[in-house]
Amino acid sequence: MSSTAKHPPNHPRFLLFLVCAFASAGQLAIDIYVPALPTMAHFYQTSPQAIQSSVTSYLFAYAIGQLVFGPLADAYGRKRVLQAGLALFTLGCVLSLAATNLETFVGARVLQGFGIAATNLLAKAIIADSFAGMALVHAFTYMSIAWGLAPIIAPVIGAHLQEAFGWRSCLIFLLVYSFGMWAVLWRYRETLARPVRLHPQTLMKNARLVLASPVFQSCFLAQGLCYSILLVFNIVGPFMVQNTLHLPPTAFGYLALAIGLMYFLGGISNRIQHPRLPSAEQRLRIGARVMTGAAVAMLALALTVGLQVWTLTAPVLVMGLCAGAMYPTLMAKGNSIFPHIAGLTSAILGFALLVVSSIMMGLAGFVSIHSLTPLALFFVIVGFTVIAMVGKLLHHLKQPAAIPARAGAAEQS
Repeated sequence: MSSTAKHPPNHPRFLLFLVCAFASAGQLAIDIYVPALPTMAHFYQTSPQAIQSSVTSYLFAYAIGQLVFGPLADAYGRKRVLQAGLALFTLGCVLSLAATNLETFVGARVLQGFGIAATNLLAKAIIADSFAGMALVHAFTYMSIAWGLAPIIAPVIGAHLQEAFGWRSCLIFLLVYSFGMWAVLWRYRETLARPVRLHPQTLMKNARLVLASPVFQSCFLAQGLCYSILLVFNIVGPFMVQNTLHLPPTAFGYLALAIGLMYFLGGISNRIQHPRLPSAEQRLRIGARVMTGAAVAMLALALTVGLQVWTLTAPVLVMGLCAGAMYPTLMAKGNSIFPHIAGLTSAILGFALLVVSSIMMGLAGFVSIHSLTPLALFFVIVGFTVIAMVGKLLHHLKQPAAIPARAGAAEQS
């Protein structure tokens, strides 16, 4: 484990607790208040599309924050950048509670999203600073579990908080959580051993190299679309369940819990390896096709049965399982194409997939909450696009692997 000379090292268990708490924060801030969206739309006297923009704005700011905080943390240290990001997040939490109109609330969510980007991004950096070998693998496993569990439990917590104390209690939860992160950060000692100088020209050259890669393009589009399935359900579903089907917020909370569990199980399924089972590449193709088949089945149900709890939920359960199974492979392929600039590649990938997810959520805001057909059509388009991106990815992966010589040169310049 590395640390600065002036401080004793952090305890490994404390670091694991820190990265799990920080990795889950961004997901909690997305999903904790989605069951309350219909109530919030009524409070602010606005449309479902307008209140859903608070989630989309959060994701856009979250994406941009990763690009900003990543290079700064390499130059000025993890703790300073975490303090800056967490300060913005806490300020956003306070403003969200004080907001008396939608514009102020959306602005507060932008602050939250931009600030919280530092926690998830730097949780990975702290692991890389502090662990090696199998300990590194185990640390990333714990972080991934925390990151995956947060969107599963957050809607249930938010639904119960709303029913017991009102929708603002979901926002109070985030503020209290930020205080908890401050307490953990106060005990954290810097793990960056050697700061690096910022070279804007080098960053731009490497960024262009990454963005021009067809493998990278396929990965971030497919990954962003897979991730957006859960996000779109979480912003459209509450209105369908509560406003159209007239069920309580907790009903949506448990539906979101079930879909989140399927997504989580899909990810865990990648740990099952056997010579007779499909390879990782074959699973991508199978997952994309099954996901699209579930979307087509949803469209057929929408045209014949109509909007019911089971016609809304059952196809999304299958899509969530497939998306969860595909996501780790897509992430691994996207992050491994340029090993010489893996840090920058990871930051750009995180930014790009969140931008794709934000665009999908913005488009989903125009989906009718009174009929299942528009949502089903939306998922059908997503499914066929994922099939195309997976096909493109697998085609380029068959080509001889060769990183252009200018990658190393760009990094060194």
